Amino acid sequence: MTVRLAALAAGASLLAFGNPSYAQTGASEDVEGVEAITVTARKREERLQEAPISITALSSATLERAQVGTIAGISNFTPNLILNESAAISGNNAATTTFIRGIGQYDFTPTTEPAVGLYVDGVYVARSVGALLDVADVERVEVLRGPQGTLFGRNTIGGAVSITSLRPSDDAFEGYVDVRTGSFERFDAKAAVNIPIAEGLAVRASGSRRSREGYVRRVSDGVRNGNQDSWSGRIDMLAETEGGFRARLIVDGTRRRENMAANQLVAVYPNAGFVQVYNTQVVGAACTPNPGPVGNSLCYNSQWIPQKGERITYGTFPSQSDLDLWGVSLNLEQEIGKVTIKSISAYRDMKSISSRDGDHSPLRIFETVDDYDQWQFSQEFQVLGTSFDDRLKWIAGAYYFKEKGGDANMVYTSRIDFMSGGRIDNDSAALFGQATFDVTDKLSVTGGLRYTKDWKRFLPDQYVTNSGLTPFPVGSRLAPYVKYRSTYHDLNPTADVSYKFSRDIMTYFRFSEGFKSGGYAFRFFPPTTTVPDYQPEYAKVYELGFKSTMFDRRLQFNAAVFRTDYTNIQVSGIPTGRVGAITFNAGDARIHGGEVEISARPIPPLRLQFGAGYLDAGYRNVPTNLGAIDVNNDSRFAYAPTWSLTGNASYEIETGIGTITPQLDWSYRTKVYGNPANTPAAIQPGYHLVNGSIAWRDPSGVWQVTAGVTNLFDKRYFTTAYASPSVGYSEVLFGRPREWFLGVRRSF
Repeated sequence: MTVRLAALAAGASLLAFGNPSYAQTGASEDVEGVEAITVTARKREERLQEAPISITALSSATLERAQVGTIAGISNFTPNLILNESAAISGNNAATTTFIRGIGQYDFTPTTEPAVGLYVDGVYVARSVGALLDVADVERVEVLRGPQGTLFGRNTIGGAVSITSLRPSDDAFEGYVDVRTGSFERFDAKAAVNIPIAEGLAVRASGSRRSREGYVRRVSDGVRNGNQDSWSGRIDMLAETEGGFRARLIVDGTRRRENMAANQLVAVYPNAGFVQVYNTQVVGAACTPNPGPVGNSLCYNSQWIPQKGERITYGTFPSQSDLDLWGVSLNLEQEIGKVTIKSISAYRDMKSISSRDGDHSPLRIFETVDDYDQWQFSQEFQVLGTSFDDRLKWIAGAYYFKEKGGDANMVYTSRIDFMSGGRIDNDSAALFGQATFDVTDKLSVTGGLRYTKDWKRFLPDQYVTNSGLTPFPVGSRLAPYVKYRSTYHDLNPTADVSYKFSRDIMTYFRFSEGFKSGGYAFRFFPPTTTVPDYQPEYAKVYELGFKSTMFDRRLQFNAAVFRTDYTNIQVSGIPTGRVGAITFNAGDARIHGGEVEISARPIPPLRLQFGAGYLDAGYRNVPTNLGAIDVNNDSRFAYAPTWSLTGNASYEIETGIGTITPQLDWSYRTKVYGNPANTPAAIQPGYHLVNGSIAWRDPSGVWQVTAGVTNLFDKRYFTTAYASPSVGYSEVLFGRPREWFLGVRRSF
């Protein structure tokens, strides 16, 4: 591992310093150098290059140049991050799957906590359903790698993704309108306006509309799965006084009315119980011996798998992926000398209905509907300040979180239908503090601590609704209708030491801990006499990093190596003899890895960015009595590619009619395992993705026209997978094919 990391760093250094002659040209820091970005990874504003954490920070300008429309798009620009648009078995177009450094969440159930925290303007978004957010009017997106337990709390053991939206300003009336068209009858529109009302008082309003046909066609009726049909809006109001008081009120909402996610069938397992029962009992002689002859439309077998390259499905179950989401937050700040007191209050409400034709055939083998709802309230207090002539920077705070919700999960099969799922009622409270002391002008030390306590309650509501199986009469319970309760608590420390060789060159060593809360199994068939629970998982990370800005800000070179001790790992698997996936604690693991990120502007018109991530993740001690399929010490981590590489280049060409900027974006991932069992049908081989665009901006900077192509070489790859030999099939979500787009933007 050490040799590979050394090679990665050496190769990146050669790329960074390969043409030093350009770096001697004088340049304006703001106009010609690498973009300077301010981050809030430590709950206060500081330069990206001063934060002793491995962070990828993407500004609004970077997101715009790369044509990123939703938060999922940042995955192609961030080493060791996987952020997919749909959870494997949800059928929902807005249920994300997020992993950082090999740690994340692949199930969307309300009893399963994420391992990567998502924050919008400081507000925690608790569920993966509804987490696919637009980046229509943001200032920046920060991806923080490694446990962020001290300042961000539980469920951030993999890291955190923080979105900061553009703030209202009383400086000027300004805004933009952006309209796009493209493949699959695409029509996107977004707009924003900043309205100064008076000195210290301003409003910013933004909205977006996304519409595009799906790319997987249902043979039976022509319905196209994987389409887009969404509206979203946001109103942001800011008031400031000369006395240091600030109040910011944000109201946002999203409405989606779409077809189910564009999953496709890739494998059928004839010996699975549901397949055998259908072929031999429901149909009988025509499909006997199981799985029956290919070509007989009465039988469930490989005839329903599309030919390679076909973007079709033979499913007929109603196609739906609807979402209604709204939220409100109030951020209050008061400065008193060198102390700032903050209050962040927020409420979010989400409802979603999604369906999934898992068997992808006209037959009824296994189909589901998820009626999902959740609301959450959070309150955070922070006190920040500086002491000892600003040598000590400190923060202390308290946090409370409350949520209720559930998922009424209807399951339809050939012989029995049943309601799965249930209701949750959770509370969490925390106290935290962190301080950084500048021992000298060059040496700084940081220490922090957070205590968190969770209260979990789960009421399973699972029963048979229709039955052709004698042992399971209609109305019989699959799990006791009893409320289960549990309490978890943990103490998460953070410590780091950083040393600045100069203003622009720094190295650091960081230790951090985090935990992901425990919970309850969510799906049961056959019936169970008790609901299994699972305990929290924990991560300890040791990280050594280096950050530098050189050659008059022409080059920014950052690198980090780390080791993660990952214990009591929560893994989702299907126990022998059962249908639903169960989350269980699967022992310990160790993850070694690193990241290198380079931003360069060797000459003013040219921008270059390169990123590389390396992961060596392996189980160390998996219990032998789990009863799960194919999860053992030799299993490979899901969603943890050994290498993830990213790069982009753009060049501004000045002409008499304006500026022309071509840009090329590239990303590469090695083999990705789509589930913990490493089922062959859920393994995506390594693949490259290339996007290209060219933009024209008029001399005044008011008008911009952009044309481009995504997935330029029409690579066929999948992002998420569900493979269940016990249910009888494997399905995957392929990425979108090659598409063109044309956009016009008007700023004012």
